[in-house]
Amino acid sequence: MIIQEIGIRGVIFTYEDDISVYLIKGDHHYVLCDTHLGPLSMNIIKEYLLNLKTSKELLIFNSHSDWDHIWGNCAFGNVTVIGHEKAKTRMQEIGEYELNRLRKFHNGEIELKYPNLTFSEKLVLEDEDIEFIYAPGHTIDSSLCFNRKDSILFVGDLVEFPIPYLDYYDLDAFVKTLEYLKHFPAKIKLSAHSGIVNEDLIERNLSYIKAIQLGQSIASEMIGSSTEVHQYNLNNGLLLKYEPLIRKKLGNNFDYTSYKSNFSDLGKVNSEDFKAALDKYLRGLEI
Repeated sequence: MIIQEIGIRGVIFTYEDDISVYLIKGDHHYVLCDTHLGPLSMNIIKEYLLNLKTSKELLIFNSHSDWDHIWGNCAFGNVTVIGHEKAKTRMQEIGEYELNRLRKFHNGEIELKYPNLTFSEKLVLEDEDIEFIYAPGHTIDSSLCFNRKDSILFVGDLVEFPIPYLDYYDLDAFVKTLEYLKHFPAKIKLSAHSGIVNEDLIERNLSYIKAIQLGQSIASEMIGSSTEVHQYNLNNGLLLKYEPLIRKKLGNNFDYTSYKSNFSDLGKVNSEDFKAALDKYLRGLEI
């Protein structure tokens, strides 16, 4: 664990798996951006808060609904959890599936706790000089936290080294978000997986996504050691494109867990074989 003060009122907690959460010590509240892998992960946060001289209400912000950012929500009891309105919807649909599929990553006994304060485009805490901004791309529900007082922007998983994960079918939206981030007037931009990021990394992520859009081959130096992530992105893009067709076929009988359980190890299957498997699955629904 690395604990690092940043700005006038911020603290970054970076776990052994290189995932970071960001704490803002506001005038009236403490605001925690993301909650890692479960309630045991949050013990260090609780201890840190107890050692502060002033007791304040804690607010949690989920940058998006992926498991490694939300499982610690349940550590704090009756707490306000802020997230985009689509984060709540997505968590309700995929949460149990991910909780069961990824048991080896559980850090404590986890109970899914959904956002109970949601927003559509922006939510501003004026008394804290903090704003939360919808920024789809990595996922449909991705959002930003801007600590205006310190000029620090927490971007969650929207920027990663060497390449981002693509978990939303709308790559145009991701490009638009990254262009927005590139020009966002923050002194520091902080990623949940890649620490402090600069414009060069944002541009690298942009170039990668645009190449995917155009169906271009990706240079090995851009992918680095993340070949499985790249293959995951290619196959997950197919999975996301087929999902509306399968939902339409099944109607009210569509079950997310059943659907996703048919397709695993997306980073280890070549795209031609994966597309063939999706086509076979779709044809099977027509029988």
